[in-house]
Amino acid sequence: MRETEYEKLLLKAETTLGTISAIFFLITLLLITLFIPSDSLPFWVIFISSLILFFIAIAICLEIERVTGWYECGKCHHKYVPTRKAVLLAPHMGRTRYLKCPECGMKSWNRKILSQQTAEL
Repeated sequence: MRETEYEKLLLKAETTLGTISAIFFLITLLLITLFIPSDSLPFWVIFISSLILFFIAIAICLEIERVTGWYECGKCHHKYVPTRKAVLLAPHMGRTRYLKCPECGMKSWNRKILSQQTAEL
């Protein structure tokens, strides 16, 4: 399997994991609010457990997003892998994030590029 195909597969897995974990969390939240009194211990145990699982899944998704391929600066076109903190805090639209480039120091919308796309540039 070529590197680009592997990266595309990783990004699909990230999308699937994020979607499934969000749906699971919302369904769990709906069910416990409908069927378990909110002042009981089981309510809080289930709620906190599902919240922890949701945050773990989102952390895995963000790490996959961060290390798969590179980001390209919108100003100087430098290609780089951002820090975890930058990916977590950056506003984004799809796979494009508003990041500060480590090369030129300017903030801009940086797009995700995969290995094969980089080799062709």
